[in-house]
Amino acid sequence: MKLKLAIAILFSVLFTFGTFAQETKIKKPKTYYFIDGKEVTKEDVYKLKTEQIKNFNTRISDEQKDQLIKKYGDEAEDARIMEISLKTEEEIKNTKTITPEEAAVINKKNAEEQAKKIKESTLVNAGDLAPDFSVEMLDGKNIKLSDLKGKVVLLNFWATWCAPCMRELYEMPEKILQPFSDKNFVFLPISRGEKKEVVSKKIEKLKNKGVIFNAGLDPAEDIFQLYATNYIPRNYLIDQNGKVVYTSIGYSEEKLDELITKIEELLK
Repeated sequence: MKLKLAIAILFSVLFTFGTFAQETKIKKPKTYYFIDGKEVTKEDVYKLKTEQIKNFNTRISDEQKDQLIKKYGDEAEDARIMEISLKTEEEIKNTKTITPEEAAVINKKNAEEQAKKIKESTLVNAGDLAPDFSVEMLDGKNIKLSDLKGKVVLLNFWATWCAPCMRELYEMPEKILQPFSDKNFVFLPISRGEKKEVVSKKIEKLKNKGVIFNAGLDPAEDIFQLYATNYIPRNYLIDQNGKVVYTSIGYSEEKLDELITKIEELLK
């Protein structure tokens, strides 16, 4: 009887922190490509020359999402999009040719400006003590960050509308939750600025796809504003003493791999 009770408690704790093993094969969100409003293949996009491209957009509108869901079903729920507008022949003719050197200068300037904005929006950095807070979880429980001392904590800020956040969350079961499910590790994802009903609906849809975790709620952004003023997804890796040892902003496979390495180092 005691063994059954212990197992039940352990399962409950692991579910709370979203760290139990998940065997479901997760189907990752697809990317859909459009050129001047017409759906095309990735190969069509790669055939384009730089001078043909007027601008491109990676944000999907509600209308576009509804159309994709109507066409492809649930697999388009968290779809990514690349929408490209092409120049007219007249625009191409009148476009000033930019040398590779000039392009490199422009790209460097843009990167520096973006890095500056991100730095200005970041209130907590690696080496800082993680600001304490209490958060209500979707299941009604409350978690206080300082109560998790002694554990490695991955604090993740996300939102249901954030495509890079979704890409990252779809990777979490296989790359984070399963490998560290039996370790002294806690995954603490907190939805930024969203009502409980919105988060609950998204979590249920993710659960049906095998992406299972318990989410924290921060509808007024009180917790997020302790750490930053803008830009998600954001990860703060917090060591056993409550110190932030690694941060990442935005999603890429490289950033996620680096995060995994940092977690492994802390758990040694």
